[in-house]
Amino acid sequence: MSSIFNLLQHARIRLATNDPEFHNATDTTVAILRSSGVLPWRRSSINGELHKLVSAVIVEAHETNETIDIATRRAGTFNRYGYSTKIISFFDKMVQTNLLQSATGKAKGQLVIGSLLQNYIAA
Repeated sequence: MSSIFNLLQHARIRLATNDPEFHNATDTTVAILRSSGVLPWRRSSINGELHKLVSAVIVEAHETNETIDIATRRAGTFNRYGYSTKIISFFDKMVQTNLLQSATGKAKGQLVIGSLLQNYIAA
């Protein structure tokens, strides 16, 4: 289990590296999230960095065999750590579309990466 904030920090660091496998897996995840309606394709040039960061969190969790632990949904907490408040809504949509699995039916607690994302990230 890894905190969403730890994963966001590690994902941001990995995105700054020249790791083609990580970037390829992240780009594939972005495409899956956009095609499933989780990430909007409009204004992608403006929000592309945020979309890639959210996707990198999933890839980072997959590569470390961890769940994504979201202990708080408070926008103020995300803002205080310097992250977009839209992240929670993106993760909620991932749960709704079964890309992530949650015991609560929303992005709270331990989120497990669904089989569709696991299969494409591992490819």
